[in-house]
Amino acid sequence: MNSADQRVAPRDLPEALAAVETADRAGLLDLWREVIGAPPPKNLSLPFLRRALAFELQCQMLGGPKARTIEDLGRIATGSASRASVGTKLRPGAKLVREWQGRTWTVEVIDGGFLMGGKRYVSLSAIARKITGARWSGPRFFGLTGDAGRDAPPTKPSQRGKAA
Repeated sequence: MNSADQRVAPRDLPEALAAVETADRAGLLDLWREVIGAPPPKNLSLPFLRRALAFELQCQMLGGPKARTIEDLGRIATGSASRASVGTKLRPGAKLVREWQGRTWTVEVIDGGFLMGGKRYVSLSAIARKITGARWSGPRFFGLTGDAGRDAPPTKPSQRGKAA
């Protein structure tokens, strides 16, 4: 713990964040040294400095991210799916089946993602987009959420059967 932890109480957080927003570059660099306890990296933009310092102040005063969040970020950084994704609620080996425009699609749940047509996907949303051609919530598309049946997924106009 550094001295910045004791310097500002959580009740003073709004004032500290306001000071970060209004500080000039020199003030932000000084605050970085004080809060982080190390010299700032060269060539950081002002918006980045402000966001990083605001995050660090909030972590020091209110507590940092949960350990599970840190684990998920590490997993995402290595290209694996996070625990928060639907794939972790489904056990490897489970199969999802969805009919779309007369064709049946089967997706297998595997460790860290999904398998469809021999190709690995990290998310169901990527698969839903591949199938429909539109941005669509994968869990919703496959009926894994409570609102799955409320709206029909977006469709592309069919070009089949139209006269030229």
